[in-house]
Amino acid sequence: MAVKRHESSLRLIFLQYLLATALALVLAVAIPFTLFDAGTRFGLFTYANTSEIQAENASSAIASAEPFDSRLIPASCTYVLLSRTHTVLQSNMAKEEIQNAVNYVERTYTPETPDDCFLVVKRSDGLCILHYHIGSSYNVAWMRRYFPSLDKLLFSVIAVNCLVGCFIVITLFVKRLRKHLYPLLEATQKIREQDLDFTVGHSGIKEFNRILLSISDMKSELSKSLEKQWKLEQTKREQTSALAHDIRTPLTIIRGNAELLSDSSLAEKQREYVLHILKNTKRMEQYLNTLIDFTKAESGYSIRPVRIQAEQFIKNIAEQAQGLAATKRIQIQFRRVNLPPVFTADADLLGRAVINVVSNAVEYTPETGIIQITAEGIRGRLRFQITDSGKGFSPADLKQAAAQFYRGDKSRSSKVHYGMGLFIAKSVAEQHGGTLSLANSPETGGGVVTVEIPVHS
Repeated sequence: MAVKRHESSLRLIFLQYLLATALALVLAVAIPFTLFDAGTRFGLFTYANTSEIQAENASSAIASAEPFDSRLIPASCTYVLLSRTHTVLQSNMAKEEIQNAVNYVERTYTPETPDDCFLVVKRSDGLCILHYHIGSSYNVAWMRRYFPSLDKLLFSVIAVNCLVGCFIVITLFVKRLRKHLYPLLEATQKIREQDLDFTVGHSGIKEFNRILLSISDMKSELSKSLEKQWKLEQTKREQTSALAHDIRTPLTIIRGNAELLSDSSLAEKQREYVLHILKNTKRMEQYLNTLIDFTKAESGYSIRPVRIQAEQFIKNIAEQAQGLAATKRIQIQFRRVNLPPVFTADADLLGRAVINVVSNAVEYTPETGIIQITAEGIRGRLRFQITDSGKGFSPADLKQAAAQFYRGDKSRSSKVHYGMGLFIAKSVAEQHGGTLSLANSPETGGGVVTVEIPVHS
C-alpha cells in the first residue's frame, strides 16, 4: 500500500474540532449581541439598565420641582406622588401597583424578583415613588405589542445559534471522518465478501493508515492461506473421486461373483449369505455414488446442454416421481402450466436435480400423503415446485437445508441421503444459471422446494 506524505493525526483533528466548536459558540453569542447593540444605536431597543439610569438621573429634578411636574418622569417608569401621610396625590400606576409602592415605603412589601425595582424620591411635600424594571426593552410600540420579551428573545436566539453551530460543526466533522474511514470500510467489506483481489486505499489520518497497512498485510497472508487451502481441498476432492472410482472396480467384481453364486446350486444357509453380500454390495455402491455426486457438486458439474422436448422431459419426471411415491402409497398431483415446447439444458443433470427434490419430498411425506409437483414456464424461466405434506422446514432449515451434509431437524433428516439431495440439486440449478429456494406451504404445512432455471429455446 502506497502511503502518502500528507497525513494528519487524530489528536490534531479532534483539536481542530474543539476549536471549531468553541468558535461556533462564540459566534452564536456574539452575533445576537452585535445585532442588539446595533438596534440600540438606531433607537429600536434599550439596554437592561436604561430605566434605572433614567430614573436616577431624573430623581434630583423630581425632588426639587415646585410644583410637582409629571413630565419629569422617564417614559420607562411609572410613578405615584404621596403626601407626608402617604395619601395618594397623583399617579399613573394601576391600583395594585400603587398599593405595592405604598407598602414598599412602609417596609411591608419586598419585590418578588430582582428586576422589579422602586426608587423613592423625597420631596418637601411628601414622596415620589418611581417603579421600573431592569431589562432590555423595545422602544417601538408595535414591537412591544407583537414580540416576546426582548431578554427572552435574545437568549432564545443565542440558544438556537449554539445548537445550529454545534450541529454544523459536528456534521462537517463526521463528513470528514467518514471520508477518511471509507478506505477502512471498503477493505473490510471486500474481505467480508471474500474478494481479496483489491488494492487497499489510503486515508489522510495517520492512525487509520497504520490500520490499513495491517489490513493490507493481512489480506496478502489471507490470500496465500486461502489459495493454499483451495489447492489442498482440490487435491482432496480429486483423490476422493479417484479413490471412489477405484473402489468401484473390486466392488463390481464382488457383486458379479455374488450374482453368479446366487444362480448356482446352494444350500439354504449359503444362499442367505450370498444375498447378504449382494444387499450390502448394493448399499456400498449407493454410498460410492453419493460420494461421487458430492465431489462433482462441490467442484461444479460439467454441463452439456442440449435441446429438450419439454413434454417428454416432464413425462419422464412424472413417471419417476410416481415410482418413488408408490412405495409409501403417496398420491402425486402433477400440474403443467405454460410450458415451452423446447428448452436447452443438461437433461440428465436437471432431471436428477428434480428427482432428488422429489425423493426428499417422498421421504418426508407420511404414508398415503400428497405431493404436489408443478412444472411451469414463467417470464422466460422454467420452474419446478415440489410441495410435500410433511412437517415443513424449521427456521434453521430454511437458511441451511441446501448446504452440504446439513441434517437439521430430526423430523426432516434422512438416514439415506446424508444431507446431499438439496445440495446437489442447488449445485445443478446454479450451474444452469438458476436458483433453488426453500419455503413452507400455508396449505399443506409441508416444505416447498423450487428449482428454477432460465429457458433458452
